[in-house]
Amino acid sequence: MNKNFPNKVVNFLKKEGFYVILFVCLCIVAVVAAVTVKDSKHSNTSSVQQSNVAQNNNLSKKTAKSQEKSSMGYDNALQVKKSANSQSQSKSSKSNSQSVSKTVRTSFEKPVNGTLARGYSGDPVYWDSTASYRPNLGYDLKCDLGTPVMAAMNGKVEEVNTSTQDGVEVIIDHQNGLKTVYSNLDPKVKVSKGQTVTAGTVIGSVGKTTLRSAYEKYGDHLHFAVLNGNNFVDPGKYIKY
Repeated sequence: MNKNFPNKVVNFLKKEGFYVILFVCLCIVAVVAAVTVKDSKHSNTSSVQQSNVAQNNNLSKKTAKSQEKSSMGYDNALQVKKSANSQSQSKSSKSNSQSVSKTVRTSFEKPVNGTLARGYSGDPVYWDSTASYRPNLGYDLKCDLGTPVMAAMNGKVEEVNTSTQDGVEVIIDHQNGLKTVYSNLDPKVKVSKGQTVTAGTVIGSVGKTTLRSAYEKYGDHLHFAVLNGNNFVDPGKYIKY
């Protein structure tokens, strides 16, 4: 090793020492500056992230409150709508019930002044007139020839038939599911098809036009029947003799 090397180093430091120290200081300053800038960026990034998180939290809270209010409003509106529908249905039901009670009667006025000679029977019964057994799907009401026959309820004349086995007959539609049939009338009826009548309106008089019961022991009579839909029913459900 060169014995003069240490002397050379010492001489170099004496001559260039200032610049070496300055270079080292600059390096230190640069390193410190770089670290400071990095920490500042990290701090700023953290602050921005924290700010974003806070904003997101506030936005979530506002959204949740808005949704809650909207849900409450929707629920309230739904409850109001249900309540309105329920009230409407209740009113409609009451209206329908009142309408039915006004249009459907459970009793008739007597179509003729007389007495019950033969009642309703769905089973065959014996008839002197034909010497046979058959049902009697109505009432045979004994009365004098020419006795006035009246409509049992308000309605509209559906048919005036002049040639049936039960004689001349008038059918009245009461427009509530019920119809009444008046048979064995005198040919000179007082009403016509399509005519509106009220209970008690005279529609004709008792005659001798029946073929089915012309020779029954009880003599002159009105055959009175009731239709519910298309089926004959017992007149006793609606009238008493």
